Amino acid sequence: MESEVRAVETSSAARVAADANPAEGGLVLPGDLESVGRYLTAAKAESTRKAYAADFRAWSTWAQLRGFCPLPAADTAVAAYLATLSDAGASPRTIARRLSGIGHAHRQAGLPSPSEHPGTREVLRGIRRAAARDNRRPRKARALDTPTIRALVEDLPAGVAGLRDRAVILTSFALALRASDACRLDVTDLAPAGHGGLDVTIGWSKTDQEGSGDVLALAPGVRAQTCPVRALQAWVDAAGIGGDSGPLFRSVGKGARSRIGETRMARSSVRLILRRAAQRAGVSLDGLSPHSLRRSFATEGYKAGVSERELARTGRWASVTTMRGYDASSRWADPASARLGL
Repeated sequence: MESEVRAVETSSAARVAADANPAEGGLVLPGDLESVGRYLTAAKAESTRKAYAADFRAWSTWAQLRGFCPLPAADTAVAAYLATLSDAGASPRTIARRLSGIGHAHRQAGLPSPSEHPGTREVLRGIRRAAARDNRRPRKARALDTPTIRALVEDLPAGVAGLRDRAVILTSFALALRASDACRLDVTDLAPAGHGGLDVTIGWSKTDQEGSGDVLALAPGVRAQTCPVRALQAWVDAAGIGGDSGPLFRSVGKGARSRIGETRMARSSVRLILRRAAQRAGVSLDGLSPHSLRRSFATEGYKAGVSERELARTGRWASVTTMRGYDASSRWADPASARLGL
């Protein structure tokens, strides 16, 4: 399916060339067309392209089974598809994402997007209202308190794999990292800073897809066992990557030799690391995901009295409203209802 998405992007580049040549009287060469296609591909993150591909593949399978043409798609067929997904129990968020994938493929092919059709949008609105009425709210990642975070890392196995897992969990919690943020870190993104801490450069993220970059302050912990700075240093030393310029978090082979890989750790590995640690520590797996560490940062930060400005800066939340949604206790930080003189 990735090849199909690239083919659509190439057709978009061809349309650019077709539009340019007649109007300007010039000539777009094959090499130019290839460059246009490459930058069209770069306009979307790899994870986004894969999600669009998966969504369009699911739609294509359903459409072909029903005798519909996937591209271009009939608006009524897309509306029926959305309704079928909802009847099968899919969340409104999943259904909206599937519609986005269908719309993206149409726009890239120079076709009207079914996602813009008023009837389709009305069906999606009805699905959301029905889900709200039936109390089918999206599940949120479970937040953990600091003692639970400590429990996750205190019983990790000895060896280089355990050192890596400790560094991943503690750093992700301390800096509110997404799984993608942690996996994209390079060794050179760590730099010594004042007070025994580290400056950690986040060169690209979900909310910074042009790579402007942020430098976050990673302070040393009050306990040696759970200090994120010491955890990172222990992993770097054990992995022998201190003078390297490659990925910070890498795969670790099984067995006594525990060979350190050279490739970047996959995002799915963060979930496995967290769940393995939870099982060893006797922590419930219900609602536990890599995003739990990001929610935990907001929750524990509020409890500790960290200012919303500092929480938003470290977590790179553009909206305070979005950040507050990560933690129910934030509404009690300074409730307006307590200042009304009642």
